[in-house]
Amino acid sequence: MAAIAQAYRTSHEILSGAIGIAVLAGLGYWLDARLHWSPVLTVSGSILGFAAAGVSLRRLLHRLDREEQQKEHRQADSMKARNE
Repeated sequence: MAAIAQAYRTSHEILSGAIGIAVLAGLGYWLDARLHWSPVLTVSGSILGFAAAGVSLRRLLHRLDREEQQKEHRQADSMKARNE
C-alpha cells in the first residue's frame, strides 16, 4: 500500500475515534437536557465514547504492529536471498 494511502487510513481511524467521543457525549448531553437527568447520560455517553475510541485505537495499534512485523520479515528474507 502506498505510504500516503497508509497515512490517510491511519489518520481516518484516529479521527473516527475522536468524533465518536464527541458524538456520544453530545448525544448524552442532548438527552440529559430533554429528560432532565442532568449529568447521567452525558457521563454515560462520554464513557461509551472513550471505550469505543480505546477499542479502535487498540485495533489500530495491533494492525500497525502486524504490518511492521511483516515488513521486517520481508526485509530479512530479502537479505537472506542476497547473501545466498
